[in-house]
Amino acid sequence: MAEEKITGAMHQIPKSDNTMVLRVPKPNIQVVVLGLVAFITLFQTVQLIRISAKSGSAPVKTAPAAVTDPGSNGTDIPAMQGGC
Repeated sequence: MAEEKITGAMHQIPKSDNTMVLRVPKPNIQVVVLGLVAFITLFQTVQLIRISAKSGSAPVKTAPAAVTDPGSNGTDIPAMQGGC
């Protein structure tokens, strides 16, 4: 009877066999979530670059300055109610 080697995963591999065993680990939930976060980050970065490129080419209009009457000197402000 051929001597068999038992691996940590309890698979029996005959010693006389010259085949190569390739073990691919199953992706766990942390790797999947990390990949999803990386994809979302990349997507939002591309969107931010596109938005900033569009805003740089748009002309900016300024609002007119507010006009105040310098002669009023605060006389039209009602008196404070209460206080010290």
